[in-house]
Amino acid sequence: MSSNDIRIVKVGSRRYRVRTGLGGSSDFEAAGAFEPSKPRPTPHGNVGPNTGKSGRISINVSRQLHKYIVGTRGSTLDKLRQESHAKITVPPERNRSDLIEIEGLADEREKAQAMITKLVANNMANVPYTHFISLPLSDLDVQRKVGEFQRDVQQRFIQNADCSSFVNPGSLHITIGMLRLLAPADVTKAVEFLKSLGKDIDGILGARPLLVNVGKLATMEPNPSQARIIYTNVDDFDDGGRLKQLCALVRDKFDEAGYIDEKRELKIHVTLVRAKPARDADADSSAGAPAGDTKRGRPRNGFSVNAAPLLKEFGALSFGVCRIGQIQIARRFRHTESGAYENDGALQLA
Repeated sequence: MSSNDIRIVKVGSRRYRVRTGLGGSSDFEAAGAFEPSKPRPTPHGNVGPNTGKSGRISINVSRQLHKYIVGTRGSTLDKLRQESHAKITVPPERNRSDLIEIEGLADEREKAQAMITKLVANNMANVPYTHFISLPLSDLDVQRKVGEFQRDVQQRFIQNADCSSFVNPGSLHITIGMLRLLAPADVTKAVEFLKSLGKDIDGILGARPLLVNVGKLATMEPNPSQARIIYTNVDDFDDGGRLKQLCALVRDKFDEAGYIDEKRELKIHVTLVRAKPARDADADSSAGAPAGDTKRGRPRNGFSVNAAPLLKEFGALSFGVCRIGQIQIARRFRHTESGAYENDGALQLA
């Protein structure tokens, strides 16, 4: 598929990477999430426009989106069938199939396809992110110092937080942007796109390795006495601004290509603590989740810690200098034995 087959479609305040319709149609399909196959003739005759003959097509809609097509107790699917007059079959969840069948006359199939396309685009933002663009901090000495700091903090300052609040030192990273890659093809294309940025990145970094200072603690919340996210800043070791330029380039390129739909500004940091009470030990500590997102001035999950004494004593703490050697398309919630995030592909840096 050429780049001309891809369009960026705006739905509300978000943008999505979509493909143009089949046969020059103005309809579109959400890339990866919605991919039609060619019509297949039924026993009643060949498929053709305005022939009055019935036909069938299969469209590939990621399983994560099927519930929005079915609706509560099938209400949305019933509406689709009634308005398009097409027979629409969504596979049972146990089948683990992405294929949705549409059967009917040509205009009925087209109308059903267009309605499903619209539902996919409107509900894409409801599907959780699957990956993120990561700059992992793999320096073992930095990881060791972070682990020592976390243990000290847990014993002395935030004893009421669950141990899962503390980010595994092996998974330390800078998040450049969140990705919603719903099909294997989406993952492959995102990795290929990352690698295509190699020359632009080389233009920023040159032949010198990217060294960064890791230190200076802060909280995402303006009031540190009600902190949910405690993080450390990351700055260029040589004050050349290359880290900021690199992150901005990669994020902007992925945004322009329709991979990133979040509106949060890029904030270069490494999260160390996501405060959770002990009763939430099994709660998800999602990588790259909107850090410090608050509602009416209160942390979203209703739990916070008083980080003011911690910042007073450790605010200027440095964890050392770290070399960043890769940009990764990392998987959320998936870790290696060392604690690092699994990734589906990476671009090696100088």
